[in-house]
Amino acid sequence: MIHEHPLKILKHAKNSIWLLIFPILRGVRTFSLDFDAFYTWITGGWFDLLVLIAILGFGYFRWLFTWIRLGNNHIRVISGIFVKKRTEIPYKNITAVTAQHSFYLRPLKAVRVYVDTAAGALGTNDMTFLVHRDEFKKLQKKLPKIKTGEKKSFKYRAKWYNIVFFSFVFSSSLSGAVYVAALIFNAGRIFTDIMKDDLDDMYKIADNVSRNMSAGTHVDIPTPALILGFIVIGTWLLSFLANLFRYSDFIIKKDTHIMRIISGAFTRRVYHIMPEKINYLDLRQSFITKLFRVSSLNISCSGYGNGKNELPVLLPVLTRNQADEALEMLEFNKYLVKRKVKPLKTSVMSYAGQPLTIVAVILVLSLIFIRFFPQFAHIAKYIAVILEIPFIWLVIVKLYAYMTTGITVEDDFCCIRYSRFYAFHTIMADRSKLVKIQMFQDIIDKKTGRCRLDFYFCSENPRVHKVKGLSVKDAQKIIEQFGVLEKGEVMDEF
Repeated sequence: MIHEHPLKILKHAKNSIWLLIFPILRGVRTFSLDFDAFYTWITGGWFDLLVLIAILGFGYFRWLFTWIRLGNNHIRVISGIFVKKRTEIPYKNITAVTAQHSFYLRPLKAVRVYVDTAAGALGTNDMTFLVHRDEFKKLQKKLPKIKTGEKKSFKYRAKWYNIVFFSFVFSSSLSGAVYVAALIFNAGRIFTDIMKDDLDDMYKIADNVSRNMSAGTHVDIPTPALILGFIVIGTWLLSFLANLFRYSDFIIKKDTHIMRIISGAFTRRVYHIMPEKINYLDLRQSFITKLFRVSSLNISCSGYGNGKNELPVLLPVLTRNQADEALEMLEFNKYLVKRKVKPLKTSVMSYAGQPLTIVAVILVLSLIFIRFFPQFAHIAKYIAVILEIPFIWLVIVKLYAYMTTGITVEDDFCCIRYSRFYAFHTIMADRSKLVKIQMFQDIIDKKTGRCRLDFYFCSENPRVHKVKGLSVKDAQKIIEQFGVLEKGEVMDEF
């Protein structure tokens, strides 16, 4: 039986921070410039001290009555002073154990540990605790050890330029905006007040830059358009740096029984993953990397890559040949195959229709705005161009997705190629991992004999994999291959 790290006392004490309201009220009551009142407040400091002791006391007793037991077959956490709560996880059910060595915890030898299984609440860890580094080593001994000398062992250390390329390709302004939103939310009023004070100065600087750029390029660039461009670039840069620090010094080790992934510059994370608990593999690509036949190998496994702006990356950068070699060396018994079922030739608009519609709507709305507000025509044109660019790019991505999407089912294995937004995915999974397959048709699809197949595989965070523009006949054959329909059986109309 072991206790959590003593730092946990402060974490528990935080829940009783509301008791500080009493010293605050006492201070407000005695607030005065009078010396006697100040003396009275000082002499009553014992009351404030008692409140602080009470806060720390609550934290101490919660820490004292929390125990972690590392049994032979299970790990158990017992907590509670009056009402006991026991959480028990058998080692055989663990999918991943994560050790997070934060830079501010390293001097104190504290490790934050997350234990996950395929069950539990969505997006949460099944067990979380903070322990001393030596105590975590005891838990590590309960997990299978990496046998580097084993015939089927595998070790890979990513090159620094691969991590830079990976971070560059898979960073986005949206992810950076999420970081900024989290910063504003956590910093609260202080951060907001600072931004209010500096907002006018920032606008003046952007206005001066806009005038200088306009004078140098002989193109009048509106200040709002320049500010918007800086925001997009700045949020993308923030996402890039976050990915760079998260995945720096990336190392993966694997043998028959366990896989260990180590990464991170300031916060070092060590993931212990059970290979047999992996749901499926995902070769992820952007439009640019797809053109150059480069991809990133990701996995779906409870406890790995489930956090916000976190990617479940296994091998950051791979060429097509390297991907085949890596799949063979990793002993996943999965491989890349050519697509046997492709979208119908008449299904182009199923892919490019929505972004094309948005492009047309933005154009029409901007023309209407310029018609009724000609004095803002210059700014409206720039904003319309900025809004159009991502959707025009999306049209190009979807047209390429139409030419590369497809499905192959062979024996006990399936390979599904599709796209989601700007990303391309190649899913490789055992047929036994499929939990649901759904055929969908809208009114147009019914008239043209097309449909969409939605695939759901085993996963703690359910994700649908949609393949559009298939013929109903091909879709039914695929469903037959998965064993959902009997041969010759036809799905009911819906």
